Amino acid sequence: MKLSKYKAISLVLVTLVVLTIFGNLFQIKILSEIAWILILPTLLVFYSVYQGKKDILFIIFLVGFALSEILKLWFITSEMLYYYASYICIMVAYSSLIIFFLKGIKFKKLLKNFKLHLIILLVFNLYILYTLNEMILQDETVEVFTFIFFIEVVYNVLILLMLSISLLYYLHNESKQALLLFLACVCIVFSEMIQVAYVFITAEIFLRIGYLLLMAIGFGFIYFYTLLEVKKRRLIRR
Repeated sequence: MKLSKYKAISLVLVTLVVLTIFGNLFQIKILSEIAWILILPTLLVFYSVYQGKKDILFIIFLVGFALSEILKLWFITSEMLYYYASYICIMVAYSSLIIFFLKGIKFKKLLKNFKLHLIILLVFNLYILYTLNEMILQDETVEVFTFIFFIEVVYNVLILLMLSISLLYYLHNESKQALLLFLACVCIVFSEMIQVAYVFITAEIFLRIGYLLLMAIGFGFIYFYTLLEVKKRRLIRR
């Protein structure tokens, strides 16, 4: 039986994730890195080709994230160059997704119906931000009040904003697409927290695998979001 283009893309993405995990488990670094950096370009091509009305902010998010991963291979000999270039790309990606969510929210409606949710969300964010910074400070080589530390703090604020605003976006819209994006953000943020533990506390392989799995699941939700958007547009055309 001939595979549909949607099933074919799904099969490609799952294969790339499996190869990434396999490469990490058996210490085949080149296999895991190449498979990993191909995941987002595949998703980006699918969205760009099959989505009729494309959202530039969503495309910037995908491109920024993809570039951040690709830079690992391009600047493998210069850690500092990779560090700054990668962080700029990923921060632009997260910022564009935050703006994407904000465009779809009417805050008067949120303030009227979800005041308690907003208060709880604020407290939760402050706690997580404190926890992340404490994890970073466990690395004795990290110097406080430096430019690198400032970047780390801004980065942490961005991922928490992305998670919080994705939840508000879901509460506001209550659609399958909004739910998928919220779940994607949950997975991405928790994968980032695991990566902080991996980089600054202990470089255990299970943390690396956990980071990759959560990130892959997160972008799996994004793939299903794009799939719903593509199918919805095609139904409207009919």
